[in-house]
Amino acid sequence: MTERQGRASAAPKERATATPRLPWPERFRSHGAAASPEDSRDRLVELAGEAWTVTRLLAASTLDVAEFEAKLALAEAVHAVVEVAASCEERAGELGAAPKPGQRLGADRADAADQREVRLAAALAAPPGQRLARLPREWLLPLIAMFEDRTFDALLDGPSERVRRRGLSDLKDAFGWLVETGEQLELAGGQEQFADAGTAPAEAGLHASPPAVRTARRPTMGRRDERFATFENTRDYRGAADWHDAGSPYDNDLLELVRVNRDEIDALETFALALFDLVAEADLESLRHLARLTWDEARHAAIGQELLRERFGDPYAHECSMIGIRVRGQMNGWTAWTQITVFGELGIIGPMRALAREAHRRGDDRIAHAFGFITSDETMHLRDSRRLLERNHPSGGLARAADAAREEAGRILEGLGLYDAEHFAQLDERQIFELLGE
Repeated sequence: MTERQGRASAAPKERATATPRLPWPERFRSHGAAASPEDSRDRLVELAGEAWTVTRLLAASTLDVAEFEAKLALAEAVHAVVEVAASCEERAGELGAAPKPGQRLGADRADAADQREVRLAAALAAPPGQRLARLPREWLLPLIAMFEDRTFDALLDGPSERVRRRGLSDLKDAFGWLVETGEQLELAGGQEQFADAGTAPAEAGLHASPPAVRTARRPTMGRRDERFATFENTRDYRGAADWHDAGSPYDNDLLELVRVNRDEIDALETFALALFDLVAEADLESLRHLARLTWDEARHAAIGQELLRERFGDPYAHECSMIGIRVRGQMNGWTAWTQITVFGELGIIGPMRALAREAHRRGDDRIAHAFGFITSDETMHLRDSRRLLERNHPSGGLARAADAAREEAGRILEGLGLYDAEHFAQLDERQIFELLGE
């Protein structure tokens, strides 16, 4: 072989050696425990079932946990967990899982469903402060651990593994405040226990067993932070005992509508109770919508609180209206959702839109922007709720549902001694809104 031939034969080998090889993407390797479609489907149903149980616990707790900060954090967590549960259920459906009509996916697995119901019932039987204290350690962190542990084959079942990874990230983010304040929640829960018992012995334990119950029941009334004074017989702020003239028609409208939004605490409670009641039977779109509404109303309440602080001083100096949740808390989920949609959401949009326009005209950008976002939310709430109730309400449409909600509200108000049911039946939608609000 000549020298030139030797160089020629060596050249391809040198080029091959010099060519870099890219690493194989890890997401395109088989690893993870669930290796068959059936295994993945079962694992997704398990994850969804636990997430729906946590959803109901969080939703119920938004009513009877009093601390304002905790209500807001619980509402955000509700939205995140519902999105995670629904994503798991949708992916299980792609793999062939099919629920029975009117049932949540996995409800036919009676043993697992019964165990979750008993655990939930026991948690809800505990005093709310103690339940909140236990929430991170006994429910939230275990759900995160379950999503960390139940992996899927990244190559064969990439979609399920992506649902798991995104769910894990969302849960960690949404549970952040509740986990980070765990020690403070434990302390507050212990103080509530001592207050309930009328004593505070050193050996008193936070983890006394609640009564044995097997069916989960939610609260039927909301609780308010002890920093709030409340009034419970009307939503008429200008007629309330603590109303004061803010100095101009614009400022009076602003004060009223900022208070309306702060008091949407009872709207977040209403949508949360509807979610609690309907998890077992409603379609995924309706549950996602109710979870979004719960979170949105928490944002609106927080916006109202901040604007009260910025424009009118101590926000807790302004009394909080409770009549909305007094009535809706006694309704079932379908009826409460209908009542607030037909007689609450519609009534609030016009005044807030007018305030946003006037604020923009005056160059009051903070108010114009805040109420611009809120009215956008409320318009979506009204549009999508009416569509979903028309399609899904068991009575067969929104008109029938609205009539039933009006009658039920009248009976409850009469039972509370606040209004004559026959007289209430004569009120129009605007008058009902003025009485009960959103």
